[in-house]
Amino acid sequence: MTAAAMAVLAGAGAAVVRPDLVACAACWLAMCAVPLAAIDGAVHRLPDALTGAAFAGTSAFLLAAAAFDDRWTDLVRSGGGAFAVGGLFALLALARPGSTGLGDAKLGLSVGALAAWFGWGTLALAGAAGFVLAGVYGLWLVASGRADLRSSIPFGPFLLAGCFAAVLLAGATGIG
Repeated sequence: MTAAAMAVLAGAGAAVVRPDLVACAACWLAMCAVPLAAIDGAVHRLPDALTGAAFAGTSAFLLAAAAFDDRWTDLVRSGGGAFAVGGLFALLALARPGSTGLGDAKLGLSVGALAAWFGWGTLALAGAAGFVLAGVYGLWLVASGRADLRSSIPFGPFLLAGCFAAVLLAGATGIG
């Protein structure tokens, strides 16, 4: 099941994201995203080895895309997006422990970098989509009696889903 999900997500990225090296960044993140989401869903933890690999590979492909296509402005924005999302989750984790974890901050670096490559609007959409998806899931859990208002849910899967929804939309519409 995990391999199929990775193939579908990476295939979608390869099909719609351009330029090709940015598609490679999306595919790399997809390969890391599925196990990250599965682990976070199971144990509410995002392993450093996977969040580090996700950021290293995504960053390397985006750097190569900037160098190959002379898109340094996109790379600078991508770095700003990584810093913004990673920094936001780090601040949340430190200011209110238990609200989010540092794993979310580390994952936010990759998500922010990839989404911001396509523009600030894509980054904002990715973040909003992640929060909306998590909220809908949380409401479903409460409504079905599987959780109460004090329960916590892993945020990594929703952060990733929001990112891929926004990036695939941007790729399909030709933004970036």
